[in-house]
Amino acid sequence: MPFTIWQPGMRVTASRANDAAMIGAVVFFANRGNPQSVPNGVDVAAGAMQWDEVQADPLGGWNAAQPSRWTVPRSGLWQLAGAVAFDASGNGTLREAVWYLNGSAMAMGRARFAATAFPVQALTVEARTVPRLLTAGDYVELVAAQNSGAALNIATGTYRPYISITYCGPA
Repeated sequence: MPFTIWQPGMRVTASRANDAAMIGAVVFFANRGNPQSVPNGVDVAAGAMQWDEVQADPLGGWNAAQPSRWTVPRSGLWQLAGAVAFDASGNGTLREAVWYLNGSAMAMGRARFAATAFPVQALTVEARTVPRLLTAGDYVELVAAQNSGAALNIATGTYRPYISITYCGPA
């Protein structure tokens, strides 16, 4: 049976047509091109990536006044993807990328790279790519965490962190 969001008897409305046309569309894509300090210790909202290079935001979910947040414009199923890159540091035992939903760590949202010693080179931690039912008004953030013993900058250039959000369909 082919997939369809249309049910027998449904009327074609602008909203339903837009929902159907958006399925599979990347609706937010941004990266961090300038250095940002990540505090030492456990993940906290203060470690959220502050997106400074927004390349796509057709639904207007990003706001420069709150640059770490992407606010969900309509309820539905969304796929979150991204990565955090850390500057070179051989200190500490972990680097993390954690999805936050409405200010708290999200279930199924933690990706951790742990080691007894890190090579002294930039390191990228891919966030978990996770589909998530979200409600209009929710907001998501990608939080970096590390325990090098001091604040550590995120890496830029070819290592720069990014976020990509794709619309998967109505709720």
